[in-house]
Amino acid sequence: MELMCHCGNVKIKVANSPATLTSCNCSICHRYGALWGYYKPNEVQLTFMADSLGTSMPSAKSYRFGDECIEFFHCQKCGCLTHYLTTDKVPEPKYGINFRMAPRAEVAEIQVRHFDGADSWTFLD
Repeated sequence: MELMCHCGNVKIKVANSPATLTSCNCSICHRYGALWGYYKPNEVQLTFMADSLGTSMPSAKSYRFGDECIEFFHCQKCGCLTHYLTTDKVPEPKYGINFRMAPRAEVAEIQVRHFDGADSWTFLD
């Protein structure tokens, strides 16, 4: 499956669709409105034009909130949030891919789980 930002600059390829997607209500995911699919780094092929992939805060080196375990990336051309990558504070590296970039028809059948990242750190369903 190939996902891409609005302008097509950032493309992410994954071999398989995830069994579920996660909608999180933590302070940042709530604002981003992302649907996360999770992958190991060797399961993701990321391509973009040079100097066109940024962190959530272009004026800063990176945006890592709270415990600084994840870093968010977006296309610097169209601004779409594309993915996050866990930092070295996490023992098992993981990509969170924003499936809002996938064609709607390809995600329509994937179950969305709701995660309470704001309070209980548990799935609500």
